[in-house]
Amino acid sequence: MSKKQMHKQKKAGTNKLKPNAGTQPVFLFVLFQIVAFLTVFSAGRGTAYLYMLAPLTVIVFGGWVIVYQIRAETAFFLNAAMLLTFGTMIQCMLMSEDVRPTSLMIHYIAAAVVGLLAGFLYKRLPIIASARGTMLLIIISVSFYVLTLLLGVAAGDGVTNWLSVGSLFTFQPSEFNKGIYVLILAGLLCTKDNPGRKRVIAALLITLVNLGFLGMQGEFGTFLLILCTFLCMVFLFVPDIRVFGVIFLTLIGSCGAVVALCSFLLRVTGGESNIGFIAFGLRQIHKIQNRFVYWLDPASDAQGAGYQILQARKALLNSDLFGSDTTTALINPTNDMVFPALTERCGLLIALTVCLLFGLLVIRGTRIYFSCADRYHQAVAAGLTFQLILQAFIIIGGSIGLLPLTGITLPLISRGGSSLMSTFVFLAVILVISSGNLWDGRRDYSQYALKLQKTSAMHTKRIRALRDRTRRGSSVDDARQSGES
Repeated sequence: MSKKQMHKQKKAGTNKLKPNAGTQPVFLFVLFQIVAFLTVFSAGRGTAYLYMLAPLTVIVFGGWVIVYQIRAETAFFLNAAMLLTFGTMIQCMLMSEDVRPTSLMIHYIAAAVVGLLAGFLYKRLPIIASARGTMLLIIISVSFYVLTLLLGVAAGDGVTNWLSVGSLFTFQPSEFNKGIYVLILAGLLCTKDNPGRKRVIAALLITLVNLGFLGMQGEFGTFLLILCTFLCMVFLFVPDIRVFGVIFLTLIGSCGAVVALCSFLLRVTGGESNIGFIAFGLRQIHKIQNRFVYWLDPASDAQGAGYQILQARKALLNSDLFGSDTTTALINPTNDMVFPALTERCGLLIALTVCLLFGLLVIRGTRIYFSCADRYHQAVAAGLTFQLILQAFIIIGGSIGLLPLTGITLPLISRGGSSLMSTFVFLAVILVISSGNLWDGRRDYSQYALKLQKTSAMHTKRIRALRDRTRRGSSVDDARQSGES
């Protein structure tokens, strides 16, 4: 067989594989849409799902085309698309009959645009790994926290963690600060093979700043996310295990000291104070304290703070393998209590499938982590995947009674606009990292820029010296010519 024939056979084989790679997501998506539509139609909400089918189709197929073109991790994308399908299904089932889900459609479109933009910027902006880029991200993060404290508006459970942009829209800055925090830690700990003491201390200080602001805002769920993300990043990317041990024991001791201080403050003041900053601190202490009190004994205030937990347990008990005809009155079923609502209306089988898909995201995210040859991109992929999975674990555990309830949402299932945008950003960045062919995150780009500046200055001096030498030579020739004349 000649080389030309072998090349044609190889090319034909390659072209033959492409349709097979394309039919898998088409088949899975169509199958899931049929199951989802039948489930929603049986609940009398088929019209709402038909409206959502257009943006969902564009997002899934458009996203798959991009993923396939950049050769990203297709299985990771498919798992996320299945979760988004289940999220669309339960959100439509929670709506009134024959209602056009305009706001949900806008959320999906906005989240897809923001996610696409985030993936493009991550691939094109290696400056985020530099010292200047990390400092800029720190400034943006702290600015978000300060603006939320000063200008924050209340929504949902009364926590003032939202910012309003005129009358156009409101968003939750802490949802985006989670991703910014991962980029900051990656810039501090992973632009060098072995981060020094100063970088580890800087990462610890940034973490304490984030935890302090989140504590003042009363965001207990995001507080846990940031704390666990820091411990995960230090464990994975600081080679000396003793550093992790010291930091872990320090944080445990600090938490114990804070709990003791709060108990002392409650005992001295009796839980009330007229002094501004003390009254503010007592309110935050009561919020966190109530989460644990009514988690352990929700029946102690069955019509008040424990009502939400009791209703969630009732919804889980009413569920069947394929769904139940009963609908328990849940507080905020589209966000905080979306998992009990999903279990009751769609059945234990779909609820377990959702948990399985999150488990597959862990496996696929771990695969992306090990496939990266670059510490910086490893850190970003690990941090974002860890946050997504931990967030799902916290909210599912809280809704079924394993953990205290928090104000975070279930990724791709809950309705929150800011949460959906940040989740799409996380997924887009992870997929871009899985595609490879990225910039070198191990290089300290601030040093690179400094070297480039010095080299440019050196060349500028050489050019000036050459010009001066040329001018002096021309002036001497002119003098000689004038002397001869």
